[in-house]
Amino acid sequence: MDAQSTPKLERVTPESPLTESEPAGAFKKLAILSPPSHPVRDGRAVTNLGRVFGQFADLQQQIAEQVGALEDSVHQQKQDLAAASAQLPELRERINWLIASFYEQSKKDEAVRERLARHDAAIDSLNESLRLMHEQNGRWHAAFDGVIEALMRAKASLPRE
Repeated sequence: MDAQSTPKLERVTPESPLTESEPAGAFKKLAILSPPSHPVRDGRAVTNLGRVFGQFADLQQQIAEQVGALEDSVHQQKQDLAAASAQLPELRERINWLIASFYEQSKKDEAVRERLARHDAAIDSLNESLRLMHEQNGRWHAAFDGVIEALMRAKASLPRE
């Protein structure tokens, strides 16, 4: 037996080598000594395995809840990504339509700007023509006034009948 087990007082075993004086099959009693004494140790801390396993079960439950919540979150994110991915072709089509619309509007705006520039040039030309006509009209007025004065002098110089 080992040193920590309870010592037995006697054990009966067959003796291996028989001596000549002993008959065959004879049994001899052996005395078992008690183990040497050890110094007395301070008391060990006693661990309550039930409490330890209870705490372990609580931790395991908390981890399971957190993993479950994480799995739910990942599942929800996957659904959100799938929904967003399903909308991508429609969004791409809308973006392309907007780009094409802006391009067409830009071309229209450019055409309108060119027409306005031509109209501005025409208006400037017309204003210049009107200014020149006004100047010419002033000269014509001056010429007519001169002719009228000349006619009036001529009439005044003519004898009256």
